[in-house]
Amino acid sequence: MGTLKIQAGGQYTTSIRAIGLLSVLALSGAAQAADWKFSAGVGATETYTDNVALGTSGARESDFITTITPSLGVKKDGARLKVDANYALQNLFYARDSARNTLYHQLNARANAELYENEVFLDTAAAITQAAISPLNATGVNTSNATNNVANVRTVTISPYWMHRFGSTATLNVRESISRVSNDTDEFSGSTNNTFSAALNSGSAFGRVSWGLNLVQQNADFQDRSNVKLTTASASLGYQVSSRARLTGTVGRENNSFATNTGEAPGGTFWNTSVFWAPSTRTSIDVGFGHRFYGNSWNLAFKTRGKYSTWTADYIESLDTANNQFANRAVGVTVAQQQITSVSLINQNILSNQVFLSKRFSTAFSWSKGKSDVRVEAFHSTQTTQLDQNVNSSTLTVTASSLSSSSSNDIFSLTNNVKQVGISGAWGWKFSSNLSSNVSFGVTRNSYSDLNRSDTLSNLQIGLNRQFSSQLNGSLSLRRQNRDSDQSTADYSENALSGSINYKF
Repeated sequence: MGTLKIQAGGQYTTSIRAIGLLSVLALSGAAQAADWKFSAGVGATETYTDNVALGTSGARESDFITTITPSLGVKKDGARLKVDANYALQNLFYARDSARNTLYHQLNARANAELYENEVFLDTAAAITQAAISPLNATGVNTSNATNNVANVRTVTISPYWMHRFGSTATLNVRESISRVSNDTDEFSGSTNNTFSAALNSGSAFGRVSWGLNLVQQNADFQDRSNVKLTTASASLGYQVSSRARLTGTVGRENNSFATNTGEAPGGTFWNTSVFWAPSTRTSIDVGFGHRFYGNSWNLAFKTRGKYSTWTADYIESLDTANNQFANRAVGVTVAQQQITSVSLINQNILSNQVFLSKRFSTAFSWSKGKSDVRVEAFHSTQTTQLDQNVNSSTLTVTASSLSSSSSNDIFSLTNNVKQVGISGAWGWKFSSNLSSNVSFGVTRNSYSDLNRSDTLSNLQIGLNRQFSSQLNGSLSLRRQNRDSDQSTADYSENALSGSINYKF
């Protein structure tokens, strides 16, 4: 893992352009309001680990790791301009092997501007994040472990859209999103993604009956592999059974173009029926069943809220690319504080050169009362590549000829199916207004069908946090992480103790 350097004409050009774009938006609104909020800070962490590179039992190395992270932030929440951006520069220094010293740029920035009369808007976003290069290789719970298995992913997105209401008859939404996704590896291709979507939905004039027309076109122009085009057109008809229940039917067709084993991309007609029910103002469920080119399909969205708790559950099936997933994450999501807690991102975003079908169920429960906060999440996902309408997904094989270039670290060049099951949780307790503790855990089992391999990854962390003043806070934490694999050479474990201090200017 070499040290990253900023080069004006090199790998950070796209991020620099995005920052410039956000600056233009910021300046355009500076004269309208003075409600800008700027922040700056610096954090320092000292970590002792008994397995810095997550080696097997015969290759364990201990080390002290010093992390220095300055950060900047800006936020504006105006009537016509909203900006939310955080940037951090994470510097890692290894006491026993300075050749491992590195730095990570971490950027999460987005802006939304109203360009014309509550009808024409513009979203822009830029991000630099870290992702695991290969899920088969060792990757720690954060970026401090020197595993040489972390890639920087850079995303820049500009997305103008038009929203127009035709009285009470219908509402039109049209959006064009252009994004650039790149990374600092030679094995995974960057791409320019263009997504056009248009939706015309009925208004209140139709009473209990509702209808909609939708078109989505996704084009991914890759640097060194076959391009990808995914197109979906559909029409829907609904009926409001009561104030709490609605029935909806959808029919459509998807036409796709990308490299497959047989040379024919999957597609064809599809249909879906869904039922929405809201038994109370706090609870709703939307469940659907249908058929697509790969067989039966399902969708689910459930949420309920109590006095102290919330519970959600979702099931989504989608045909997508890794780069498009990274691009979609950049638009329309509130910026969180830039703190990397995990780079084992196969269960969120996977680095791959191929198109894959993702089927994912996830559920989350949170409870907060008094001094205690609890959150538990669980998920089950499968990702299958090289789909073809003439071949059952469970019997597909991957061939290098389907790509203009192959990658030994692309998990889908080794297996056509990845299955994951996981659970994680956290418990926080406030002893006082300035002293708290937290306990977090995670267990994930990754299975690779064509490799006859399964890995169980687990981690446990216990921490104590102290707020010394409004500007200064510190923490102590003890963690344990472990991987138990069918392949003994892939097993590892680590124990680490960390102390951190953070100052806000």
